[in-house]
Amino acid sequence: MRPSLSRLVKVLRPVLAVLVVAALVYAIVTQWAEVRVAIRAIPISGLALSTVAVLVGSVTAMLSWRALLADEGHPLRVVDAGRIFLVGQLGKYLPGSVWSVVVQMELATRSGVPRARTFTASLCWIGLTISSALTVGVIGLPALAAADSSYTWFLLALVPVALACSLPWVLTRLVNLLLRALRRAPLPRALSWRGVGEAFGWLLATWLCYGVSLWLLADAVGATGWDGFLRCLGGFALAMGAGLVIVVAPSGAGVREAIIVSALAGVMASGEALGIAVVSRMVFIVTDIALAGGAALSAWRLLRRRPTEPAPDLH
Repeated sequence: MRPSLSRLVKVLRPVLAVLVVAALVYAIVTQWAEVRVAIRAIPISGLALSTVAVLVGSVTAMLSWRALLADEGHPLRVVDAGRIFLVGQLGKYLPGSVWSVVVQMELATRSGVPRARTFTASLCWIGLTISSALTVGVIGLPALAAADSSYTWFLLALVPVALACSLPWVLTRLVNLLLRALRRAPLPRALSWRGVGEAFGWLLATWLCYGVSLWLLADAVGATGWDGFLRCLGGFALAMGAGLVIVVAPSGAGVREAIIVSALAGVMASGEALGIAVVSRMVFIVTDIALAGGAALSAWRLLRRRPTEPAPDLH
């Protein structure tokens, strides 16, 4: 990228992020009456159970990342993997897709994992997260058919490509091509069916937990029964996948809410659906902070410990 273009991107990215968040705030303000109805309708029990579902989903997401790192030859204890992954996840609230990976790379060196292997494991995890999200989105397609969202249909069109890129030999080749472009050494060994399959399976469990979390909130407002659950499961998976694809917004702010509103539009007013989406985001933020806070307390020793990896870069 040319220096002038690089500078322009650095300037425009935060501006776009601010505009997206401002649009979300404007939508909430202009539909506040319906948003308030949705928020007040959610029982405390539903909110509590929704939070538990997010907690479990965050753990299965971490186990997916751990499986990929182990497949590259660096198995970690669950506790150590949790420290690295959960603290790094706070980086997703900054515009861009690199901050989580940067934090994970630094923490992982304290556990003897080379930065290069953390980088490639996190890269593969992001790719599998997107492909698994699109796959689950297809499951909810019958319920989402009436959503009429350009985001939804665009993402669904990517499903065959995403699944093809999730094949171990294709994923290995794609990662090695990227490493070659970065002038780094290739993966020490090809990704295996077992490693990728385990990671993909944990991610499917993650989407199930997140879908349940949204449904526990939306059930009180109108997304009841099997139809409501499918809308929440497929819609939320697509929403999170879009948040990873559209990197200018912090944690997919605005885009994620738009897809959730589209998914729930057939069973409640748009303002009520927006209220559910906002509460869902708050549940995720609180859960992420709580998990990262707990992990950070235990990871503090790692940060103070001298890295066991001698190389300071991605070699």
